[in-house]
Amino acid sequence: MLWGLLVANLIDLDHIYYRIIGKVGWLESACSKLGEQCSWNFYCLHNFYVLITALILIPLIFIKGKKYKFVRLIGWIGLGIVIHLFLDYIHLLTGFWI
Repeated sequence: MLWGLLVANLIDLDHIYYRIIGKVGWLESACSKLGEQCSWNFYCLHNFYVLITALILIPLIFIKGKKYKFVRLIGWIGLGIVIHLFLDYIHLLTGFWI
């Protein structure tokens, strides 16, 4: 369970990718103003398609049996992505705190 939730934070690798391709400077923010949050619909893995996919994966957590450990891990990764995107959305609405 813990590994699935932690691995879900790899969704933020798209921030590094955008810096490598030059869309965002290495020491710059993707946002124009300090305190503004703009990862939603700016970065490729921060959109509603990824959110819907992660929501579809969550029921895999409830599959029983020892041979389905990897399937349950994928479900936990889905839950971690949903939590991550929810916190990013709160940050989008408030512009600070999280």
